[in-house]
Amino acid sequence: MASLEEVTTPVGSTLTIPDGWQQGRGAYGGLTIGALVRAIEMHVADPARKVRSVTAEIPAPTVGGTAEARVNVLRSGANLTVARASLHQGDTVTSHAVAILGTDRAGEAPFSLLTPPTAPPWSEIAPIPMTGSTWPAFSHHFEYRLVSGMPFANENTSTVVGYVRAREPGTLRDAGYVAAMIDVWWPGLFGRMRKPRPMATIAYTLELLDTLDGTDPAAPLLYRGVVPYVGDGYFVETRELWTLDGRLVARNHQTFAIIK
Repeated sequence: MASLEEVTTPVGSTLTIPDGWQQGRGAYGGLTIGALVRAIEMHVADPARKVRSVTAEIPAPTVGGTAEARVNVLRSGANLTVARASLHQGDTVTSHAVAILGTDRAGEAPFSLLTPPTAPPWSEIAPIPMTGSTWPAFSHHFEYRLVSGMPFANENTSTVVGYVRAREPGTLRDAGYVAAMIDVWWPGLFGRMRKPRPMATIAYTLELLDTLDGTDPAAPLLYRGVVPYVGDGYFVETRELWTLDGRLVARNHQTFAIIK
């Protein structure tokens, strides 16, 4: 079985998407965006310039097989680099991302007004059995331990909290890994629904706030997703990933289209 690292790492300009990583027709969005982030990092090739922010769009599904990753630098200054990358299959751009990479700067002392969600220790929660056709193909590559927000429970909630880790993550714990991991949970809107409905991410913004340096590579990440608004067949969601010691690794804002 291919690891998460393998399926999100282009070789040269070629990304290979094996069968079994789909959400619907194409690869799940975190895979393609994680691959674009990795392509940008490899192109910039400067470890001192960390990925700080990513904006992305997914105009078409990236189907199984191969895709071409194209990267170019829009501008590189003394401390910041802005680069863009896109995935191509035939004449179609399937995913597009712009990343801002910056060196560390002296400034105000770090602080955060955000606190992690309340959750029991992950070891006290049984993994969800990923059986049956309800779960998309890609989800079988991950272990989910749900705290709250059971999908299709028809409850008055649009928040989901739980722990997640990849079954075969590989060794990298970089920005591409975070981009992929923050997209593996189902939308919080599912808690209000009675049954699945097709939906797709059309816009994606990622803020990388801390690294995974010093964390146990086998440990899960604590996730929270909140849907504050639904209307006109679209909804928005804010997602967070936390380390087990309470550090906020990243925030992600997505716009979803409800297909039907």
